[in-house]
Amino acid sequence: MPRPLIRLLSIPALAIVLSASAPAQAQAAPPDQAADADNPRASNSATLLYFNDAHEIGPVLSGGQDRGGVARLSTAIDTVREDNPATSVVFGGDLAGGTLFGGLYKGFPMVDAFNKIGVDLANFGQHDFDFGIDNARELVAASEFPWITSNLVDAEGEPFVAGGTWEVQRIGKVRVGFIGLTDAIDTTLASDQLDETDPVEAARAAVADMTATEKVDVVVAVTQHSMDDNRVLAQAVPEIDAIFGEEMAEYESVISYSGRVPLMAPEGNIGSLIRLDITKEGGEYIVTPSVIEVDHTVTPDPSLRQLEKFYEADMAANLSTVLATVQTPLLNPDNAARRQETALGNWVADAFRAYHGTQIGWMNGGGLRAEAPGPDFTTRDAYSIAPFDNKVMVVQASGAGIVAALEQGVGHVDILGGGFPQVSGISYSYSPSAAVGSRVSDVRVAGEPIDVASTYSVAVTNYVVGGGDGVAGFSGGSVLVPASGAPSDAEAIMAHAKSLGVVNATTEGRITVLP
Repeated sequence: MPRPLIRLLSIPALAIVLSASAPAQAQAAPPDQAADADNPRASNSATLLYFNDAHEIGPVLSGGQDRGGVARLSTAIDTVREDNPATSVVFGGDLAGGTLFGGLYKGFPMVDAFNKIGVDLANFGQHDFDFGIDNARELVAASEFPWITSNLVDAEGEPFVAGGTWEVQRIGKVRVGFIGLTDAIDTTLASDQLDETDPVEAARAAVADMTATEKVDVVVAVTQHSMDDNRVLAQAVPEIDAIFGEEMAEYESVISYSGRVPLMAPEGNIGSLIRLDITKEGGEYIVTPSVIEVDHTVTPDPSLRQLEKFYEADMAANLSTVLATVQTPLLNPDNAARRQETALGNWVADAFRAYHGTQIGWMNGGGLRAEAPGPDFTTRDAYSIAPFDNKVMVVQASGAGIVAALEQGVGHVDILGGGFPQVSGISYSYSPSAAVGSRVSDVRVAGEPIDVASTYSVAVTNYVVGGGDGVAGFSGGSVLVPASGAPSDAEAIMAHAKSLGVVNATTEGRITVLP
């Protein structure tokens, strides 16, 4: 039977020589077994396969490229396992939230698929907490593979995964030690229940504990960090031999180096796998990274393709209801909603305000995750725009608190921060070149200057009320409609579309960008 095709990117596979870890005062590791061609534990080489950003169960067509899908992923992994049975599959995080599919199913279909594929280890991404800490624990419980985190602790200061701050796996004859690091927890519903400790200090502590407990040949960090942050990590924790990080681009895998340490990032949406081959020569370990594309050239695994088709049909059946006709497309080019007024932002903020009849509607620009170009506005559009299942609360906030929230919301516009305020019933000006905290001016409610000593009713998500994206101005307000009795953001959007029948939104000068 011919092998499915897998295309390797033309990235040079550079070999790095690693010193073998010093023998630890270890608990006994699994004993070596006699050489046997059918016994993967007898292999002198090990292979790690790494991917992350698994928001969609099926292939993704974007930017003119057809990539990803768990069926292709399974084939790609099985092909490598045929080449080297001593292979471990590592998932870097983000399988819940972030997209329509993640918002509807909250990560559980991906866990099911990963169980079938045979994933061996997972780290957390911030999106794995988009639906709160309880949902994340349920994902862990449903997994037939371990999850680790070295820097997430609960409100009592205990590791989020009991006993899971590190993991040592014997892959062939190579003992690989893993640590896991996560960031951006403040952007999730778990921000008030989890603490994200300093990644460098957490990594040092985890590596020290791991190497004092187990014999480790190669140390691998699995992170949700950027290349720059991982370069800092490699320099600060010299025991680390390789770092798997967050995707840097949707259509491009990246392999860089910090000295001898490879820093590796696959494509987003399961568009590629990073392959790291580990071999032992004498007393030294050599790691060789390369990239495997997971695209249209890979033959899908039949059983997992059926799983993809099931969810395609389920989504089509439940999300095809037409709610309105789109007269003016709701667009968000180049993440414009994170820096300026947009018709999409206006319309969603109007939806929140209309649902509750408040004076002000407020939507964080980073929460607008899709466009609605038309010609019909469907339930799929609503859930695609707002996939996080945030609740639209009502808060009675002071004028001073609202101004503070505006300042906080525009404070990170230089990096396209997600807290940028898209508003209804209120207008403001801001200068991105002014000092942070002094950027906002001419704030008006219903056309009149805001009274900082008065209070106003605001329809806003529980994510923003809870301080998401660093917006804390609503924390002192009185809650009139709590999250427990509030509609989801998608429900408010659907109600607005249905009541209007026609989507006709434009920019109106609600937000003025000054020099």
